[in-house]
Amino acid sequence: MATPKSIKLKVKRDFYDKTEGLKKKKAGEELTVSPDRAEKLISLGLAEKLDAGADEATAEK
Repeated sequence: MATPKSIKLKVKRDFYDKTEGLKKKKAGEELTVSPDRAEKLISLGLAEKLDAGADEATAEK
């Protein structure tokens, strides 16, 4: 399977995004970023994959 060009994330904690001129990203906001940027934000605990939450909710039913 090919690597996606962009990944949707959901912000977990407010932060200032240095890649967008320090624009504030707020908790609950959705972002579409490159896979590399997504990995960085997730590793810092600032965001989570949007798709992952939907899969887990479906699996619990």
